[in-house]
Amino acid sequence: MKNVYLYFSLITLLISLWFGGLAYVSMLNENMDQVYLNIGFCALFLSAMVFTLDLKDRKKQRKRD
Repeated sequence: MKNVYLYFSLITLLISLWFGGLAYVSMLNENMDQVYLNIGFCALFLSAMVFTLDLKDRKKQRKRD
């Protein structure tokens, strides 16, 4: 239970890399609608990763205080 935030952030990083790769492949196929959609999903999961890491840091600060 201690590393739940870390595991979730790593999973969201992998998912965002997956969508980034799909965006790259879609760009090679010149399917720009799919490129923008996959970039949006990539950004969504990257922001979830950053938010999760911020929650982990806030939890550590609360334990110290």
